[in-house]
Amino acid sequence: MTYYFGIPHEFKDDFSGSPSMLAFEVYGSREDLYETHLNSGPMQAFLPAAGAVMSTGLDLTHYEDKSGFLDRSGNCKEAGIFYDTRITSKSAAATATLLEKLAKLAKYVDDNEQGAYTFLVVKSLDSEDQIRIFERYESWDALQKHLASKELADLLLGSKEEIKSLEGRTYVPNQKGWLHR
Repeated sequence: MTYYFGIPHEFKDDFSGSPSMLAFEVYGSREDLYETHLNSGPMQAFLPAAGAVMSTGLDLTHYEDKSGFLDRSGNCKEAGIFYDTRITSKSAAATATLLEKLAKLAKYVDDNEQGAYTFLVVKSLDSEDQIRIFERYESWDALQKHLASKELADLLLGSKEEIKSLEGRTYVPNQKGWLHR
């Protein structure tokens, strides 16, 4: 359904020099990933070659979408930059509270941040304490405006009791794959 790739922002001018890449993929079911995609001819050729240079192997984590939007405009417009946020909560109850707060933030972003193309909040199916946010923005400036927003600051400052750790990283699209079909 989605097959979108990014290179760390610091390698925006040298894709081949990057030691890592983010693949954001959405499937209709786990079977679509494990039985269809990973067993496809192209992946059967890719995996042995890629495995030889991977330090971690495939880092597969499974999520379900909880709030937000994948493609606000519906036209798959390419973003200038995207942001991957990983949140570890302090408990399953804290995860539930954070998901409620993030749903409100997603609604705010949808209604007010015109440079935001994607703001998708997902919860891990593998762990009770993992949340991720996949964000795509028109430009670096649009991302910076979001990161400096009062709404984001209020959410983070008001969630110290729920958040165990939080990390984010910027990526640039590498013009491979698609946002949705």
